[in-house]
Amino acid sequence: MHARLALAIWPVGSVRGAPYPCGQTRGVTSMTTLSQFSDAMRALVDKTAQRVVAINPGTRNAASGILWRAGLIVTAEEALGDDERFELTMPDGMAVAATLAGRDPSTDIALLRVEGDAGAPLELLKSASAVKAGHLAIAVGRGTNGEIAASGIVQECGESWRSWAGGLIDRRILLDLALGRRSHGGAVVDAAGDLIGLAAFAPRHRALVIPAATVDRIAEQLAAKGSIARGYLGVGLHPLRRKRGEGAVVVSLDEDGPAKRAGIFVGDTLTAWNGAPIHGVHDVFRKLGPDTVGSTVTLDVTRANQQTRVEVVVGERPHR
Repeated sequence: MHARLALAIWPVGSVRGAPYPCGQTRGVTSMTTLSQFSDAMRALVDKTAQRVVAINPGTRNAASGILWRAGLIVTAEEALGDDERFELTMPDGMAVAATLAGRDPSTDIALLRVEGDAGAPLELLKSASAVKAGHLAIAVGRGTNGEIAASGIVQECGESWRSWAGGLIDRRILLDLALGRRSHGGAVVDAAGDLIGLAAFAPRHRALVIPAATVDRIAEQLAAKGSIARGYLGVGLHPLRRKRGEGAVVVSLDEDGPAKRAGIFVGDTLTAWNGAPIHGVHDVFRKLGPDTVGSTVTLDVTRANQQTRVEVVVGERPHR
């Protein structure tokens, strides 16, 4: 059976007890349709699970990952903790070792390199731009006893956005389904079995999708370099709310960081970035994307009730 789902709806007779197509009764038709839908859903999960692995970190709960390319697994960075070596359970049940090839906390994507044959990758057949609110979504992970599945709908689908750490996510896709911890980092597919993206968690344990386009873009860079360049000021910030506007107060400085070299001091309040108001700490970090490394930005600063401007050359965030 093809994994594409189709739920047939028969017309309802105008007279109670009227015959249905092919002589079926209402009850038989309903049960047959539900059984076909159930079988198609199972076939879709089975097809997807052939490209999903279980990840067993040494210090955290187990998670899932997607076979991205030969020998490479993509998963949720947050699920890995500080481990760099992992044991994977492959779709055929075989246990293999893997090492960390790269990670990007700002997009919650990590790449693992498998020691040996990892099987065929799950093709990135569909762009997340084709997904709309109301579309069916199925999350597929892998646990100790085999595949794990949860189904629901796309609850929200918005434009591109930046995470609190400045990572660019191609679409904002939230799901109305209960995502288990073991499915974290697994695959989310649509009714045709095409990959929507990688299963992750938003605040308050809501199910979030990192779109396939974002996964592909970041995994390419991780495979080549092992990390993603991010902007860095070398400041510790705390939100500051005042009667007239908002800002971020500097509470610590990296002694060798860009801000310290530019003349920023502990106690300064950052109020604007290239003329755009800074409303809080997240505003600053969201602006520190890859494109800012090496660029010069103008920060509006309040110091001892005096306004000043400081030009800072953005550095590259140290890799952990």
